[in-house]
Amino acid sequence: MEIKLNNTSKDVPAGSALSSVLRQVIALDAKGIAIAVNAQVVQKAKWNDFILQNGDKITIIKATQGG
Repeated sequence: MEIKLNNTSKDVPAGSALSSVLRQVIALDAKGIAIAVNAQVVQKAKWNDFILQNGDKITIIKATQGG
């Protein structure tokens, strides 16, 4: 199935959990990140159980410092 990860198309197996896809692109213990699927934030505690659907749009948001 096809998903969008930060506006880039990616093919993943059907029934993939959000955590398995994220494992490929970030360290799951990374601090200061938030994940949204279809513009809805998914709590980190639910990443393992969140099953992606064809066409889902994942956005990885990284906190930055500065002013």
